[in-house]
Amino acid sequence: MKKIFQVLNKVEDAVASSLLIITSLLVFVQVILRYKFNYSISWSEEVSRMMIAWFIFIGSSMAVKDNAHVNMDALFSIISGRAKILVGMIVDIINIIFCIIIIIAGINMLKNAMAIGSMATSVKVPLYIPYASVPVGVFLMLIRYIINFKNKFNDLIRFNDIKREVK
Repeated sequence: MKKIFQVLNKVEDAVASSLLIITSLLVFVQVILRYKFNYSISWSEEVSRMMIAWFIFIGSSMAVKDNAHVNMDALFSIISGRAKILVGMIVDIINIIFCIIIIIAGINMLKNAMAIGSMATSVKVPLYIPYASVPVGVFLMLIRYIINFKNKFNDLIRFNDIKREVK
């Protein structure tokens, strides 16, 4: 299982890095062409938005892995021990529920885009491709939150075992 998550980490890093680099280059070229040569690439803004959507949701999963999302640090700094672990578990449960809701909404959005057959205007790409970034990225976040919850649960069990050994 650990090997699978190592591969997932590497794939996320590679995809997110590639999307960020390509998007940055595309926007840079577009700006140079527009302001220096009075020429514009018609599809660059639309493709950039699609890549940014994918980057944001994959990056959000990476942020969960690195515990880089916004936290209530003030609360965590005043509690300790078992209470800190339990509050962390409650926060993970709330995040898991939120992810499930967003995944369901994202899948419905995807189904609607596929049923309508909506296409991007300049590149003629089906809109379900950028829309898929929502359920895919949030599913990756869900996996990370479940892992975080499991780790905190194991920490709580170890914490209780340490307390019993001390007595």
